[in-house]
Amino acid sequence: MNTYEERVELAKALGEQMIQREISRCRTQMGEFQWKEHGDWVTENIVAAAKIWLARELKEGRL
Repeated sequence: MNTYEERVELAKALGEQMIQREISRCRTQMGEFQWKEHGDWVTENIVAAAKIWLARELKEGRL
């Protein structure tokens, strides 16, 4: 069984991968013009959602 610290590190790595994939997906779907205008808040939203999801998954023991 992984220690809590190991689980947190694994969750961080997973979160970073998820965030980068979602940013890439959004950027592609939006196009560069829209991304330049809205990319900052979209990225903030993606990161916030990932943190919430990861915290819940860790708390509930699924990660």
